[in-house]
Amino acid sequence: MNEAGPPDHGTIVAISSPPGKGGIGVVRLSGPRAAAIARRLFRPAGGDGADRQEAPDEPGRARFGTFVSAAGETIDHGYLVTLAPPRTFTGEETAELWAHGSPAVLRLLVEEAVAGGARPATPGEFSLRAFLRGRIDATQAEAIRDLIEARTAFQAKVAHDQVMGRISAAVDRIKDRLAEAAARLEASIEFSEEPEAGRFQPEGGLVAEVRAIRQEIERLAGTYERGRRVRDGAKVALVGPPNVGKSSLFNRLLEEERAIVTPVAGTTRDPIEETLDLRGIPVTLVDTAGLHEAADEAGAEAVRRARRALEEADVLIAVLDWSRALREDERALLRTLDPARSLLVLNKADLPCGLGMDRVLYLRRRHAALEVSALQGEGIEDLRGRLAGMVCAGAPASREEAFLTNVRHRDLLQRAAAALARAESAAADGAGEEYLALDLREGLDRLGEITGEVGVEGIYERIFKNFCIGK
Repeated sequence: MNEAGPPDHGTIVAISSPPGKGGIGVVRLSGPRAAAIARRLFRPAGGDGADRQEAPDEPGRARFGTFVSAAGETIDHGYLVTLAPPRTFTGEETAELWAHGSPAVLRLLVEEAVAGGARPATPGEFSLRAFLRGRIDATQAEAIRDLIEARTAFQAKVAHDQVMGRISAAVDRIKDRLAEAAARLEASIEFSEEPEAGRFQPEGGLVAEVRAIRQEIERLAGTYERGRRVRDGAKVALVGPPNVGKSSLFNRLLEEERAIVTPVAGTTRDPIEETLDLRGIPVTLVDTAGLHEAADEAGAEAVRRARRALEEADVLIAVLDWSRALREDERALLRTLDPARSLLVLNKADLPCGLGMDRVLYLRRRHAALEVSALQGEGIEDLRGRLAGMVCAGAPASREEAFLTNVRHRDLLQRAAAALARAESAAADGAGEEYLALDLREGLDRLGEITGEVGVEGIYERIFKNFCIGK
């Protein structure tokens, strides 16, 4: 066993369904005694209990019965499913107990399984065992976590594609090409005394091939900034003075009454966050307190938090009141807006214009201001479209192309490209082929580290420690 994580022996058990109450809860066991331990907790329906306990299971078939403690007391009723290796997620013998989704019942089943010889699984240990047995590679393991944490359908589809090996396949194609170039170089070194040693060189020459591979690596690494937005989403903050309708606009964008709205200025104190799906990109929409000179410490803290949200946001929606003239603090806010990351909204457009049309025309020209009515819904679709354009700018429009969503993959690709760049530079300086071979080997190692073929030491800490227990 390598030092990638927890000891790779014994039978592990954990609750594999989400925390909380539900119609069904799942307790999963994996390891050499998974089925035996699960059978001791299970009494199939029908027939004599002593005979039923040892009845053979048909792998993959659910059997209905009663779950019991070691003392024979009934815990719940439900289904037992056993799965035979190697066609299981972990590659080991696996058993699942499907009970009612009561946290108390599921904890009892885990306790009884531990008393029967299993041990509690560590976070990500089921996935780690699948990785160590070659059932999945490192990129697929990371995508499993992303799939569990997906907040939009597009995120889930992208993560599913990666679980199925999309990133692995892209990396493997590059790795195979680099391995071929490295093998040809090493053959050329091995048979350097032969008169036709040059026949081992790639067509067009080694340096040209290495350059082409480096460029392909850099292209894939360059997709990270687009993929990052898909995985991490964006933060959008509604900012502006009190009583301009930020909370009403927040509710209108969400299409639900999430924030409290009253005619009294300063209703919002603590920032309120909700997730909005914009073309598959998860957007954290933040309603903040009005920016103003606070009269008390609570108000001052609310403004500090609003300014912090303003600084942390990827995009700002600055809200002003269409129905009245600008104040000096609002003019100051306008001067701070970065057009690349802000939208200016003139709310309450259902009321008579108090800004003055000269000012409105200036704000349209200078800040591309958009008039809306959060109360009646006018202009909201245009606002959604403008916001989506800013949030999704640069993000992949389709899951069909391979793009990175994980910074670890990006960093390893960059290190592989740097190794090949050194090989190109060394070749230009007349370095011996042995030195070039070392750089190509390093490039291969970095590519192999992406999928976990090499450099597995510490991989538990880097990948699996942040998984939920039970997966």
